[in-house]
Amino acid sequence: MGQTVTTPLSLTLDHWAEVKGRGRDLSVEIKKGPWRTFCSSEWPAFNVGWPAEGTFNLSVILAVKEIVFQKEPGAHPNQQPYIVVWQDLVQNPSPWIRPWVAKPKPRPAAQILAAQSPSSGGKSSHSDPPKKIYPETQADHLLLDSPPTYPPASVPVGGQEEPEEPPAPAVVPSAPPNESLPGPTQGTMGPAQGTRSHRGITPDTTVALPLRAYGPPPVATDGGPAPFQPLQYWPFSSADLYNWKTNHPPFSEDPQHLTGLVESLMFSHQPTWDDCQQLLQTLFTTEERERILLEARKNVPGADGRPTQLPNIIETAFPLSRPDWDFNTAEGRERLTVYRQTLVAGLRGAARRPTNLAKVREFIQGATEPPSVFLERLMEAFRRYTPFDPTSEGQRASVAMAFIEQSAIDIKRKLQRIEGLQDYTLPDLVKEAEKVYHKRETEEEKEQRKETEREERENQRDRKQEKNLTRILAAVVGEKGQEQTQGRAKKKGQATWATALH
Repeated sequence: MGQTVTTPLSLTLDHWAEVKGRGRDLSVEIKKGPWRTFCSSEWPAFNVGWPAEGTFNLSVILAVKEIVFQKEPGAHPNQQPYIVVWQDLVQNPSPWIRPWVAKPKPRPAAQILAAQSPSSGGKSSHSDPPKKIYPETQADHLLLDSPPTYPPASVPVGGQEEPEEPPAPAVVPSAPPNESLPGPTQGTMGPAQGTRSHRGITPDTTVALPLRAYGPPPVATDGGPAPFQPLQYWPFSSADLYNWKTNHPPFSEDPQHLTGLVESLMFSHQPTWDDCQQLLQTLFTTEERERILLEARKNVPGADGRPTQLPNIIETAFPLSRPDWDFNTAEGRERLTVYRQTLVAGLRGAARRPTNLAKVREFIQGATEPPSVFLERLMEAFRRYTPFDPTSEGQRASVAMAFIEQSAIDIKRKLQRIEGLQDYTLPDLVKEAEKVYHKRETEEEKEQRKETEREERENQRDRKQEKNLTRILAAVVGEKGQEQTQGRAKKKGQATWATALH
């Protein structure tokens, strides 16, 4: 397929009609937008090995399902139909998904962790490996700066020995490790250990969390508060950045999608300052980045929590150059939290465009468009072409008037005749519009009515012609009868006159 990258997520989106039909077979309703969001943003945050590009590995799917269906307050009922359908796709694969479903093979854990010597030749004893989901990359070219060094592994927490790497779930990746890259010896550890260029590329087991906890949870001592959980740095992969960029429309066309994505990443991935710059560089244009940063610096919170205009506070909270923030200290984490919140505020501010009501007036209800769908489209137009929030109390009147004026003609006439219209809310207007919409004739009924009206007009025309013809015939017959009567009277008079002469 040339340069096209195929992932489990893109594969399901390409066959969305069948995926949605699979959901109906399971008595659940799924939508494409949440399907993409859960796969690329929500499930990777569970830290069970789910990659942003999706996976067909049943072990990882079941791990996500266990979290989604847990009984604690942390359950995710809105995600349950989606993971159930995903599981059914793997357990009962269609022909287009069957080549991507890897069959589990028993492999000892030592085979995954052991490093080969340079003289081993790098040959694997396995048979043909499963097909790769996307092409391997030798290095992350989108990473501008080298990642910070990891915290020293020799500092145990709570007297326990620190593991070298967080345990990963025993799953079979859809692509084998990149055996052509020389791996480090078992005793070699360094700052780059564990990054994509120094480990096998296993998309189905990669979790893109720039900052994630590692090691056992810290234990409080002497009755004091527990120390901070150490965080380990994992840079974004180029595959993650590529998927986020290709699966979302440009910010200039639809800012809401990218704003929601970045907001979700700020919460689930806890990116560092460098990661935030990488997201800005990858997902936005130069003009968009400048606008986002400008709006963000306008929303830096001051001491009272409201936006401040003091340059020193703005520069400290939202620096334009790389700050020296340690994410393993309380101050560093607080700085990063404020920076992320300010960046999201900048995204929301940049998403607001100058007021252009002419664009809003171009949104007219379609002939077969339901009123509720038209209202959503109209509110999206307000968000895109005005700086106002259409759901706010001050803008409800404007949205209501636009909804009435730009509705279909029959609905518009009905709404304009309502008494006390100023007391109606938007849901009330939609309810009234739905009544008119559902009373409309179907195309078949409309054609039948037109046919009946046409036949009625033809019948009336025929009756009128028959009536006129009858009048004409009656007039002709009357004239002939009168001529015959006059002729007989004339002949009778002539005979009488002749008799009198004789």
